Order: sequence, then C-alpha cells, then structure tokens
Amino acid sequence: MKYLITVFGVLLFSFSVVAQNNSNNSFQLELPLIKNTGQVPPILAISMGGGYTFEPKYPGEPDKLPKSLKEGKVIHGIIDYYQYIQQGFTKGFIDSATWQRAMVMIDEQTVTDEWVDVIVTVAVGEDENGNPTVYTEDEDGSFGTKNPVYFKPTVVVFQDNNFEVMEAKITARFNYFDGEKIVTHEGLASLMYLRDTPPSESLQLYFNELRIGTWEVHGQRFDIALSKESAPPYRKEPFTYLYIDLDENGIFDVMPDGMESYAVTEPFHIAGESWEISEIAMDGSSVTIVPSAEEVDPKVALRPGTEAPDFTAETLSGSELSLKDLQEKYVLLDFWGTWCGPCIEALPTIKEAYEKYGGEHFEIVGIAYESNLENFGEFIAEENINWPQIPEIFDTNNPIQEMYSVDGYPTYYLLSPDGVIVEYGVALSHENLMGTLAKYLE
Repeated sequence: MKYLITVFGVLLFSFSVVAQNNSNNSFQLELPLIKNTGQVPPILAISMGGGYTFEPKYPGEPDKLPKSLKEGKVIHGIIDYYQYIQQGFTKGFIDSATWQRAMVMIDEQTVTDEWVDVIVTVAVGEDENGNPTVYTEDEDGSFGTKNPVYFKPTVVVFQDNNFEVMEAKITARFNYFDGEKIVTHEGLASLMYLRDTPPSESLQLYFNELRIGTWEVHGQRFDIALSKESAPPYRKEPFTYLYIDLDENGIFDVMPDGMESYAVTEPFHIAGESWEISEIAMDGSSVTIVPSAEEVDPKVALRPGTEAPDFTAETLSGSELSLKDLQEKYVLLDFWGTWCGPCIEALPTIKEAYEKYGGEHFEIVGIAYESNLENFGEFIAEENINWPQIPEIFDTNNPIQEMYSVDGYPTYYLLSPDGVIVEYGVALSHENLMGTLAKYLE
C-alpha cells in the first residue's frame, strides 16, 4: 500500500510563479499550494498505523472508539518521524539506539525537545448500518462524532495495476516545528485502504494540495513540485524530492528511479549543468537552487528493457560479488534496511521467494542501508537470511544505491539472466512478488 497511487488523465497546467535569477546563477523558486488533480500521484502517502521498527506511544491522543462505530479501531499516523523520535527520546519512551539510527539522517537543529503533536489520529469502523466510517480528532483532542465521513469505493491505477480501494475525504490537522516555533498545518486529505484488506493493515493518508511552481533555466521552462509524503515540514532530508516535468506532459514521474524525481539531498543535472538545493522553506513555500561544485551526469531512468548497471562489492560474509557472476539467473535486487518498517514487513515474502525459487535459476541480492555493521550482522544471523547481503553504511559508502538512484525503501528490481531489468516497483511488492516471479520461473 506504500506505493498505492492514482494516475489521472494528462492535465496541462501553468502557474504564475516568480523565479529570482541572481547574478551568481542561483534561483529562489516560489511554490504555492496547488490542488493536486493528478500532477503528482500520492505515491508517498503516509502509512497510518505504524510501519516502524519500534513500538510507538501516542501521549495525549484519543484512544477510545466512538460508541457509534462497530468492529472499528483507533489508528494513529506519525507525520514527522524525526520530530517524534526526538521528543520520544527526550520523554524517555524511545531508546537511544532508535534515536541514533534515526537522527544520523537529519539535522538536529530542525527538531525540538518540546512536545509537538505530529500525530493524525482517526477512528475507523462501521456504523450501525454497516457503512465504513471515519471520525477525525477535533482541536480539543477528542473525536468529533457529530459529522462522520463515509468511505466510498473507487479504483486507482499505477504501473498497469488496478487497486480497488475505499476512500474518504477528511480534514487532517497536525503540528510541526519550523525551526523556531510550532506551527499548525490543516488541510483536505484522502484516507484510503485496500477494499479486501482491513483498514488497520493498509490505511494511507495524503494531502490534496501540493507545492508546485516553475523553474526557468538556460532558456528552458519546467514545472516543478516539492514532495515529502505530501505534508510539511520540508527539510534537506531523505525521502524529500524535487520533481521536474522534463517531458512536459503535465504529470510528474515520481518514482525515485525515474528521470523526473530528484532527492533534495543530492546534486542533479538539468539543462546542461549540475545543481543542488541549498535551502528549503520549512513549509515548502520556496526552494533555492544553486550550481553544484560536484559535477554529475544526467539521470538515466531504470525501467524494464534497460540494462542493469553492473557492480562488484564485498558481501557481509567477506566474499566478492558481481552481477556478472550471476548471469544466467534471474536476480532480485532488494534495497532495504533493518530500520525500515515496510522492509521488515516484506521480509517473510522475500524468504518465501528464496525458499521456493532460490538456486540454479534465481538469486536474491540484498543491498542494505545501515548505520552499524555489527548490528546488521546480528540481525541477519537472527533472521536466518541466507541470500547475499551487501551492507552500505549511512552517508559514507553507498555506490550501488547511488548507481540505482535509490531514495526510497524498499526498492526492488528483477533482472533477467542476460542482465536486463524486467520488473520494478509495484510488481515486486510483497503483495505481488510471488505472482510476478511465477511468470518468469514456472
């Protein structure tokens, strides 16, 4: 459900946005809030109900189901993971190991020890007539039971997959720290869950207005968008992206391995020059783009039919592994991390795939983004993971992830015996993996 998105018809759009081009060739781009009518599919929807490798607590949030709901559940969504970890560590209910794993990826100046309500809480269930219903939290910290919102069936499409879902339009409210003060964010949002799955297992939240503007550079004009699970705060942090509509079709390709998706933490090549983002307003209202001292090549989209980039690396066991060594087999590349909730959720299916198909015709290679090599080794041993693992340590040595433009986890690629990408993305999610592998291996 993490990659559940909807693709609407192609809509051309234009915005009256001022881009300041300074003498040093830097650009400050204004990004007003624009209603999302399909320009950016909600691929980075917030996973309600967890997806974390720790047991979260929700101080001050409503936890009792409204009496009008039957067979329901109260579900919490952490909007700002890093702020929550910081304040949870300060309050003593999140341990130092969890705090260290998270904070290695963020500038601590952008979070505060002060309690910030970064949680959206909803009550989801059926009313007395059997209608799927949701209640949202009021400003006073209780569920407003006078105005229930009802889920309605709809279908969303992504990468040639149709998803039957239930959707409800709600007003979602939370706070965030903007570096100086606590700010309230409120907006119209959609809740969705898979129609054949309980809401507690697949509920997603995304806001329906996005930060969208334009960038005029070297005589070219591009529509751009800023996204971090469709909600502030925006920082130079992992999982925050600048989208650039290079093919000018009015829709951004938001997949991290595509040509239009750029992590704000990395330099990128556009219009014949290398650039980087030097500053982002915490509310997402502007970004500053400057020339990069590091020269990078234009991005190449890794899509089915593309030859997979080769690599040679040392595995956790100390042996050397190259993709060329695995030719004549189908290979599943699994970019993951032990800190990643969706990665851990998918692990039983990855094990099932290896047990059923691993051997002469199929191999799995894990490329793990980790903070500590010793802890990673202990996890692999405890989980009895038998396929090769290549650890890459946070911000020190990540060449394979960079080669494959990996900025979201988990990320999967299936390679053919001749080294060509044949599947990626949703087709290899844990819900679809076994069916996809059967097409090639049975």
